Amino acid sequence: MSLLTTAHLLEKYGPLLTEEQVGEVLHMAAGTVRNQRVLGSFPIRGVKSGGKVVFHAADVAEHVDGMRAALRAA
Repeated sequence: MSLLTTAHLLEKYGPLLTEEQVGEVLHMAAGTVRNQRVLGSFPIRGVKSGGKVVFHAADVAEHVDGMRAALRAA
């Protein structure tokens, strides 16, 4: 995982991202993030916090970096 990606997400969003913010990062609609999460097919694990599902910035950064690596390998 790139520390630069993590630092960028932490600076812009803080340590926890909402479904809307994750959708923004991944260029997806928040509803798509929610639907995939409910179906169990979303690749980033969310956690409950105050009745909402949030995602750790480090987990989102790891996924983004993995997508970048997969594109380089293709």
